[in-house]
This record gives sequence, C-alpha cells and structure tokens, in this order.
Amino acid sequence: MKVKVLLLFTLAVLVVAGCGPQMATPTPRADTGTVSVEETATVAPGDTATPVTVPDIASTAPITPTGGVEVALAAIEPVDGVLATVNGQDITWSDYEPELNQALHSVTLQYMVDWNQAENIDMLGTFQDQVLQTVIERTVLRQGAAEEGIEASQEAIEARVEEQKTAVLDSGQFDSWEQFLEEAGLSEDYFARLMEDTVLLEEVGKAHGPAREAEQVHARHILVADEETGQQVIARLDEGEEWAALAAEFSQDEGNKDSEGDLGWFPRGRMTPAFEEAAFSLEPGTTSDLIQTDFGYHIIQVLEKGMRDVDDQTYQSMMTQAFQTWFDEQKSAAETTVEVTFGSAQ
Repeated sequence: MKVKVLLLFTLAVLVVAGCGPQMATPTPRADTGTVSVEETATVAPGDTATPVTVPDIASTAPITPTGGVEVALAAIEPVDGVLATVNGQDITWSDYEPELNQALHSVTLQYMVDWNQAENIDMLGTFQDQVLQTVIERTVLRQGAAEEGIEASQEAIEARVEEQKTAVLDSGQFDSWEQFLEEAGLSEDYFARLMEDTVLLEEVGKAHGPAREAEQVHARHILVADEETGQQVIARLDEGEEWAALAAEFSQDEGNKDSEGDLGWFPRGRMTPAFEEAAFSLEPGTTSDLIQTDFGYHIIQVLEKGMRDVDDQTYQSMMTQAFQTWFDEQKSAAETTVEVTFGSAQ
C-alpha cells in the first residue's frame, strides 16, 4: 500500500504525535512536503515516519509475538568492513546497528510480527537493505547541513530530548522513560542523535524556507463532478440565487459545502496549478468560469486578496516542502556506493 509521509528522521515523534494536520483546501498539491514510500514502520499514528519500508511481513494473531525481536537479531550476522559510502564517508556496522535495532523493534511492535515464521525471517535481508538506505539518508542530511554551516546546538538537542521525554511519559503508555527506550530499541545516545537529526531538519527548512509574509487570496468554491452540473450552477448564480444555498446543494467538497465553500486564506503552492492560477488571477468580488482539476469542476469566487502572514500550519507545510526540495537535491548530488546488499545474501 502506498502512503505519503513526511521525510523526518525520528521515532519519538511517532510515539507521541497525534494525527497530522490536514490541509483545509480541497485541492492541495499532491507533492507538497511529502515523499512517496511503501508502508512505513511506525509505533503510533502520526504525520512523520522513519523512512524504513516494511516488506511483506506476515502478522500473527497473538498480541505478544511468539518470536520477538531477539529471534530476528539472532538471525542477523554483523558485517565487517564498509557497508556503504556517501561522498567518501564510510558507513560501518557501528553506524548501522542502532538504526537496525530501532527499526526491528518498531516493525515488530507495530505489526505484531512473529519472527519464528520462516517467511518473515526470509524477508530480513530486504528489510536490512531498507534500513541501510535510511542510514544513507541520515548521512546525506548531516553532510548537507554541515556543508552549509547549519548546526544543531547542544541546547536545542537537549531541549528536544526533554520535550519528547515529557510527551512520552504524559502519554501514559510507558511506566518510565527507560521502558520506552527498551521497547523502542533505543539507547539514550542514539535517541539524542535522532533528536539532533530532527533539529537539523528544522534548521535546514528555516534556512531554505520562504518568507513568512506572502500574497494570499481568501476564496470559496463550489465543486461539482461534471461540466453540465457546473454550467447549471453558474446559470443559477447569474439568476441571482444565493451562493451559500447552491454550495450546500451542489458542492461535493464535504469539508466546506455547508460553510459556503469557504477555503479561507491561502498562499501560492497550496492548490493544484489550475485552481491556483484561476484564484490568483481573479479580483475580489469576482467569480471564475468552470475550472477543471483532477477533483472535478470548480466555480471559484475570490473574497479578498493581499499580502499577509501565512498561518502556522501553512507555513510549516511550506517549510517542509522547502526541506524536501533541498533534500532531494542533496540526494541526487551525493556520490553513494552500496557495498553490501543483505537481500541477496539471505
């Protein structure tokens, strides 16, 4: 199953975060602030995820797996030498093992995996390859940030660790911080390293993010499935019928049809191109013709337009997209060599 996840590199956020904020627009850009991966190993629902792909592992009925992480670890042999290089920097087993341990705990807990099942053990090689890709990506992040002089201060790292400790303990899921670390397959040092990556990610986003103030429009819309219905709505608007009544009757956007199709304020980059082009070309008080997107046919009316600060949720989305763009460029430019392929060795 394909899903969209933010490319963040921390487990703790997964444990304590609720569901991520949803854009309050009917036509968000499909690529905004996301990267496409297979179903991802997580501990709890959230809007972030460790980019480790979960292979086709069979789950079992018991709440506690009969073959836990220790079975999987016993089937894995450490590898001497270099596993991969990124821009000349070697990745060895000591770099790789903490990520592997955390990922195994995560997927075992999330999917109640019984590692005594032969088909699951057979997938370990593929899983290890995916973990190695995660370590490579972390390395790319750190190298790219260092090249630009972007650092995670010790103060910021410690503050993030304490923040996550508080959130984990307040969640009531764990009796102690030590229990959380044990069940997540983490050491104190590696958890701090994950928090360092998170701070670096945020600092990169700030360094490459857009200005807080941006041109925005306040618009509403009526979304219909076909052109014929859209023309019918336009004709009734021209005859003087109330926008609110027509939105409630016809709009297929269940999120706002009963609030006159109001989308609120939004800057460029939040809508699909055709919708955005139409909205920003209209003057306040004017209404568009039918605008076709992948979602259907829209009738857009701009209520206000101007320069203003974007809201926190929108700005976070813009920052995430800025990071993603930067990170994709770093990955493309990186000279990466994978020396060990675990899947073929199983």
